[in-house]
Amino acid sequence: MTPWTEKLNSLSLRDFSQLFATGSVPMMANTAGYYRAAFVGPLWLRATAGPTIAIGGLANWWGKQIREDGSATNLVWQGEKLVPRLNMQLIDTTSVLDGKHTLALIYGAENPFPWPYIVDELRRLETGTFLGMTYINAGPLRQMAFPFLLVYQEQVDGL
Repeated sequence: MTPWTEKLNSLSLRDFSQLFATGSVPMMANTAGYYRAAFVGPLWLRATAGPTIAIGGLANWWGKQIREDGSATNLVWQGEKLVPRLNMQLIDTTSVLDGKHTLALIYGAENPFPWPYIVDELRRLETGTFLGMTYINAGPLRQMAFPFLLVYQEQVDGL
């Protein structure tokens, strides 16, 4: 998918925390667009991520759309079309994971359980490529984050 994919698939979860800490934080105004997602990390995580999020309503997850106003949504394949699922808001905040500045996608309360407790923190690896770290925003579960990749797409078929 990108030059990052092979490198990221060889990392441990601990390695992702270190890589995330080195990523830069883009200005919110520079994030609007469509982003193709990829599960990255150890094989066991990549193999279980899709079925896990499918249980929560994101079967056939394609990626995310972030709008200029900071609103966002996940996009999933439904037949031959991409349709929006689970609304989010992009915010500028302090990372729960490392205490540094970050952007985060917060799921709205209108979403079904467990999504209102899920946070996707984002840091830029390079222009157009974000490393996302997903965690459950509840007690000690905040420290167990799972990586994914978002890559900006100039053109998106299926919309």
